Amino acid sequence: MDYIDGITIINKEGTILFTVKFNPDIDKKMEESIVGKKLLDVFYNITKSNSSLYECMEKEKLIERKGQLVKNLYVEDTITDNISFPIKHGGLIVGAIELSKIISEEDNKVKDDKEKGSADESAPMNLKPKCLNLGYKANYNLDNIICKNKKMDELVEFAYHIAKSSSPIFITGETGTGKELFAQGIHNASDRKDKPFIAQNCSAVPENLIESIFFGTSKGSYTGALDKKGLFEACDGGTLFLDELHCMPIHLQAKLLRVIESRSARRIGENEERKFDVRIIAATNIKSNDILTQGHIRHDLYYRLSVVKINIPPLRERVEDIEILSDFFIRKYNKIFDKSITSISPEIAGFMLTYDWPGNVRELENFIESAMLYVSKDKVILEGEELNKLYNSDNVSVNTKPLKTILEDLELKFLREALLISKGNVKKAAEYLEIPRQTLQQKMIKYKINKIKS
Repeated sequence: MDYIDGITIINKEGTILFTVKFNPDIDKKMEESIVGKKLLDVFYNITKSNSSLYECMEKEKLIERKGQLVKNLYVEDTITDNISFPIKHGGLIVGAIELSKIISEEDNKVKDDKEKGSADESAPMNLKPKCLNLGYKANYNLDNIICKNKKMDELVEFAYHIAKSSSPIFITGETGTGKELFAQGIHNASDRKDKPFIAQNCSAVPENLIESIFFGTSKGSYTGALDKKGLFEACDGGTLFLDELHCMPIHLQAKLLRVIESRSARRIGENEERKFDVRIIAATNIKSNDILTQGHIRHDLYYRLSVVKINIPPLRERVEDIEILSDFFIRKYNKIFDKSITSISPEIAGFMLTYDWPGNVRELENFIESAMLYVSKDKVILEGEELNKLYNSDNVSVNTKPLKTILEDLELKFLREALLISKGNVKKAAEYLEIPRQTLQQKMIKYKINKIKS
């Protein structure tokens, strides 16, 4: 790589810590708006499986990738050559850094022509068919939902039943319960499965860009504006998943309602109404009875989108799923880390069944993944020793304290650190910990934590 156009740094959780773009053609607003957000939310065609940043952390080595398609919040397609390498501290992977160089369509044309032929002009946002699958594909089916809990089984059966309709769906559930997994599964069980599936986290979109991202722009409508399809146009015939809908400003929710009801959108700078056929699946981590009473979502928009309601129970209310999920994650990370774990010690199993898992299935997976990083290849049982290493504590031992006490001590430590990082902002601290704000407030009361002032 003879020069670079940008540098991006993420932490182990995928949060963008730093980004700088040297190419003058790149809008500087992007740099200002994406720091602190999740990489997979900002670049919504990127997944853990196709990201060179995630791959270099997983394999603990430098990764070079050519012709990587990225789509950001501005609904712009960019092709880059990347070099990514992991960042270590104390022998542990704590993040990754990526150097990127933008390459033109012409530079990539020969390769694309060989693989997929010439560009399909009807593809959303001028993407080639090969690229379309990367950005707009639902990767999971309802069969991928792992559960033994009766209520979860009934939800999966219900999801199969309503998948064939085109009615809007409103999914509620705490962070980490699998709302997008259900949305993708419903899409793939529907007649729309061969059409685009687009997931958009509403909290990741700067307010001044929401209209251009959702409805599109026409060339010349403002300085630097190009002819770009919005999400509704790009998703024509498919499914649009709007996560964290409650984060969209109320005044913009009214415009969203009009577009949904008319099934047409007008690009910024145009008078023409463009028709589309899109199924909407919305989601929020706000409790059902708080959505309207606390004014998070307009009543009329909520009633329009909640024709079908799905409420996913938290992991603490379906403890019978913990064992089967743990087994699945152990098998998954055995392959990734080349380990041979077959079971969990009774001590850790007992903790897992009594812990309340505020981060739900996502937290459980992170717990298993982190613990298995410390297991030697000759071990077959995940034990308390790994827990001590996991939290890097010299003065805490599972042999001298009850496991519940150890975890409470560590939880208190993490809560304080998050509040310090966020300078006492409870909302930002909750986002950093990936738990609902209400859960953080409850834990602050439990541990008698006063608001930390900046």
